[in-house]
Amino acid sequence: MIPDRLFLVGFLGAPKLEVGRALSQRLGRPLFDIEDVVEAGAKMSTQEIYKKEGENGYKQRERRALVSICTGPPSIAVTSANTFVDRGNRRTMTLAGVSVTLDSSLEECLANAYELGLLRADDENNERFQNLYDARRPEYLKADVVVETLNQDPETLADEIVRRLEDRVWTESL
Repeated sequence: MIPDRLFLVGFLGAPKLEVGRALSQRLGRPLFDIEDVVEAGAKMSTQEIYKKEGENGYKQRERRALVSICTGPPSIAVTSANTFVDRGNRRTMTLAGVSVTLDSSLEECLANAYELGLLRADDENNERFQNLYDARRPEYLKADVVVETLNQDPETLADEIVRRLEDRVWTESL
């Protein structure tokens, strides 16, 4: 039996949304992207929230969005790169479901972030990106389940996550 809520976590550029879609389809559960939930609640984009309310304003909205996901129906939630790093958010996720880190290499994250246009123009040598990756990766590894993503498509990763969760839940129910 798969837990009611799965929280996909990982660094910027990890294939969280793609794997979330595959899991949502496979498990027949709704998919929530926490950034979309924040934006819908604020009726403005993430960029507008940061501009008007700053990082603290965004984080408060993110916490409320996380709680709404946690109190809703069984689901798959895709978190932002910052969500799991916050201890309070991590605790909320632990109480409501299972966290799954999509552990992507720095190179994979960088390539995906570049492709999506998410790299900062002022980070010419990607030094800031690498420093953030190095600082946050130990936090991501605190997730309940850690799955390496290198050279695996979203469907294969979704299958691996389901298998690991079924094995884990079965073992814990003995």
